[in-house]
Amino acid sequence: MSNRPSWRRYLLIATALLALGVSFGLPRLMPEASAAAKTVFIPARWQSTGEVPWATDRTRESANFILLWGEKSGTNPLTAPSEFRFDPANILSQLESLYSFYVNTMQFTPETGLLAEHKIIVIVTRTWNRTALDAWATGGSTDGRVGVINIAPGAAQPGSWGLAHELAHVFQNYTFLGRSGMGFTHPSAGTFWEASAEFMAMQVYPRAAAGDLTRWLRTENLYYSSSRHHYGAWMLAQYIKDRDGLAMFNRMWNEARNTEHPLETYRRIANISHTELNRRLGEYAQHNVTWDYTNRADFIGFINNVYGAGFLNAYKGVPVEAVNASARHYRISDAMAPSDYGYNKIKLVPDSSGALIRLHLKGHAETGATGWTFGFVAVRNGSTPRYGPLTQGTSGQISFQTQAGETEVYLVVTGTPATAVPKYGFLDGWSKNRRYPYEFRISGAIPDGHQAGYQKPAATNGGRWHSNGGGWVAGNASVASTAYVGPRAAVFSGTVSGNARIEDLAWVNGGTVTGNAIVRHNAIVHGGVTIGGSAIIGGDAEPPAGPTGGNCSSGTYLLFNPDRACGSGSTEVDVNPAHGTFTTEELAITGDTNPTTPPPATTPPATTPPATTPPATTPPPATTPPPATTPPPSGAGCSATYTITSQWQGGFQGDVSVRAGTAPINGWTVSWTYANGQTITQAWNATVTSNGASVLAQNVSWNGALAAGAGAAFGFTASSGATNAVPALTCTAR
Repeated sequence: MSNRPSWRRYLLIATALLALGVSFGLPRLMPEASAAAKTVFIPARWQSTGEVPWATDRTRESANFILLWGEKSGTNPLTAPSEFRFDPANILSQLESLYSFYVNTMQFTPETGLLAEHKIIVIVTRTWNRTALDAWATGGSTDGRVGVINIAPGAAQPGSWGLAHELAHVFQNYTFLGRSGMGFTHPSAGTFWEASAEFMAMQVYPRAAAGDLTRWLRTENLYYSSSRHHYGAWMLAQYIKDRDGLAMFNRMWNEARNTEHPLETYRRIANISHTELNRRLGEYAQHNVTWDYTNRADFIGFINNVYGAGFLNAYKGVPVEAVNASARHYRISDAMAPSDYGYNKIKLVPDSSGALIRLHLKGHAETGATGWTFGFVAVRNGSTPRYGPLTQGTSGQISFQTQAGETEVYLVVTGTPATAVPKYGFLDGWSKNRRYPYEFRISGAIPDGHQAGYQKPAATNGGRWHSNGGGWVAGNASVASTAYVGPRAAVFSGTVSGNARIEDLAWVNGGTVTGNAIVRHNAIVHGGVTIGGSAIIGGDAEPPAGPTGGNCSSGTYLLFNPDRACGSGSTEVDVNPAHGTFTTEELAITGDTNPTTPPPATTPPATTPPATTPPATTPPPATTPPPATTPPPSGAGCSATYTITSQWQGGFQGDVSVRAGTAPINGWTVSWTYANGQTITQAWNATVTSNGASVLAQNVSWNGALAAGAGAAFGFTASSGATNAVPALTCTAR
């Protein structure tokens, strides 16, 4: 469905996830020349019950569609009053072009089964006297048999994004109609439906739009499938396209099972472990520092000029709080901590050009959070990223050597549950989601905002910084001096008066907040809403305008629900428990002048190695193959030893020890070639690159210079198949 014409319009998932029929396969695309003419299937009840009171003289057909409209447009909609005027031929022409693109160019789903049998129904809404036919734009199916689009005349003009988006929904339905047990029909897939429809429309019109970026950019910390992310979280689909090819995105839709979250589907089809899934989600978050995708040039203008650009682009990333400023010990606030597969981007200022940054991060696992994935991104010239390795676990130390000219560095932290993908429904919002609070100590850099002489950025787009709290206030907003607007909060329009408080990443987008009311966390207040008295609007809540929720004077509201009133005085309880604060000593950065990056704190495999002897096709985890070595060197040479320290079904962890010969060396390189398709997935204490089966590992800045006979080591994790032979190593000294 679409949120056009207003980005603030919310519609519940109405894609008609109906009872499914008999399963069928997915044969190859039928050549157009041999395709039989499609029949028209319109439910008989539409006329008998008046649900859609169409008439034959108010229809128009093409090869793949039938258009129905109401009496307000007459038999010739081209001459109807402007409100009900549209061009049937143009709508059908647009739809046929879109149909051809999705089927033949994008190859989203084959033209078989029900898709090849019936014409898709298109209802031109707002042209009937029946008020129920009033949707701006929706797409889905009916009777488990045929696709249906509802589109208003204003949404169906030439070059319509709405038609591309809603036809995408129709095609999404056809991936499972008539196929029992298949399809993204689990409640946790709702956001992926909308994000995918935006992504599909972007394949057709790459520079026409880029989804509801305001809501997405303001809530990157929320869980991936949050209802807030419906129209903006298409970047994960783009990451999958760039990494695995567009065919992977198509396969996810066509091979999804009705019990799966989309991330489970991706994990299964890509044949990766849960640990590797988490690493890829961490890598995806890293890419979102600079929006590093192949189509960046197409959508970056929408990010730079997004609705609310004044407060969204004033800062990059989220702030952290000082626990012990002198020791550079910081924490993320509970309000901004990432939820499952949400992430934080924390901007850092290096101490000097080429500084070595070292960090010890520890998560509050006592809250029930089970894993964090984190790493660095250096940015040159504002848009060119360089990615550091990712570490996973509940606690770990990492190091990152910056290069001259890299004055902008980000710590990226993703909430990655260790064993399973949580499945939240459409309205299972903030207070029902696990959050992943953490703390860290850092050397070589300092979080932006905590450095000596820090000056706030200019308030752009006609905004100003509020005198009480320092938050962003639009030029047309009315905010009393007694009210508080926190440093990263915003008032885009509307009125804030009395002792009201706007905190965390909350923002007022119209309406009135007054009295002692508090708006916090990721909440939004829209026009037509009045929040007053002692009411607390938090979490991801967005009270709807009247009549259901126009006035709140008491209670605590933490959940997004577009139909729920907020005047009942109810209180919603957050499932996340309170937690303490780590001591600065617990976050000590060890290693002194020889910093190291330890392997992940948690066991890499998602599948625990079996206690009994596994089948012969799987190497027994308890068995460690003999190390591979290079001959002991003489003179200014080096040797290397390769050891598999642990392995599991689908992967393993290894160490390589490097030792100088009888003379000092200034650097080393170790190379090898895998014989069984192994692939490095992560490495620490060396720069490791792969080219097919060939692997090249080079020392990092602190472990290259070795005295005669001295040693260094680095580690890695890798994927593997049933065979995992130890390769021969070559060590070259400099």
